[in-house]
Amino acid sequence: MAARGVDVLLLGREGNARYVSGARRLFLASERAFAPGCVVVRETGAVHLLSLTDFGVPPELPRSQLYAPSWNPATVVGRVAAIPGVAEAKHVGVDGLTPLFEALLAAALPSAQLVDGEALMRAVRRIKSSDEVVLIRAAAEVAHATMTAALGAVAADQPDAAVRGVAMETMAANGVTTAAFEPRIDRDGERVTIAVGVLRNGWEADLSRTVPGGTRPDPLTNAIAWCRPGMAVARLDADVHGVGLGYEVVRPSDVLEPGMVVSIGAAGARDTVHVTETGPEILT
Repeated sequence: MAARGVDVLLLGREGNARYVSGARRLFLASERAFAPGCVVVRETGAVHLLSLTDFGVPPELPRSQLYAPSWNPATVVGRVAAIPGVAEAKHVGVDGLTPLFEALLAAALPSAQLVDGEALMRAVRRIKSSDEVVLIRAAAEVAHATMTAALGAVAADQPDAAVRGVAMETMAANGVTTAAFEPRIDRDGERVTIAVGVLRNGWEADLSRTVPGGTRPDPLTNAIAWCRPGMAVARLDADVHGVGLGYEVVRPSDVLEPGMVVSIGAAGARDTVHVTETGPEILT
C-alpha cells in the first residue's frame, strides 16, 4: 500500500477480503454488488471486517475490528468512515464500485481520491507462499478424485445430469461442498469433455479432460513445459488464468514468476500448474 500511495483499502470481493483477513465466510453461487466488506488501514496496520459475529474470523483479528452490516448502505459507509485512519485518508483503493457507493463514499470522505485497489490486490496475491501452494494442492487432489469419478460415469454411459451428480457427490465425500463452477460436460459425437473446479477452504484448482484420448494431449504438455520463470504468458499458446482464492486474472503480456499458480488449458484438457524456480510442477 505504501509503495502505491494507498492509505486505505475498501475490499468487496470475497477472495480479496479472505486474503487480507483470513476470515472463512460463505461463498455465494451468484454475483453480488460491491459493498465495503473489509477495510485495511495502512496507518494503523489494522484489518476491519464486516461481520456481526466472530464465526469464521481468525482469533488474531480482534472483535473490536468488526463492524456491523446494515440494510442501509449509508449506515455501512458511516461505520467505515468512523474506523480510525479512514477519515484522514487521501487515497482510498477499491476493488469494485457501484454508483450508489461511489456517491456515498464521496460524501463521507470528501477529501479522498478513489483509486484502483484491485490492481494492487492482484499484484499481492499473484505470488503464492509455500503454505498457500499446499492449500491449492489439497484442492487439486479433490479435483482429481472428482474427475476420476466423472470419467467413470461417462464410461458407464450415464447421462450428463448423472455425471454432474457423481462429480458433486465425490467433491462432498472429499469434504468440499463448494464448486468453483458447476461441472461442465460438452459432447461432440463420441468425444466428451469434462471440466471440474473446486474451492477447498476457499482455494481453487481446476481440471479438464477429453475422452476418448490420452490423459494429457501434446498441446497441453508443450504449454506446461514452457511454464518457467521469465516466460510471457502469450508464448504458452494456451488459455491461461491464475488460481488461488478463486479465479485470478493473468494477461497475455504478463511474465511468469516463481510462486505463481496458473490454470492452463489446450486441446480439450486443462491442468493447474505451480511455476517454480526450476520449472513447472503439475498439481492436478
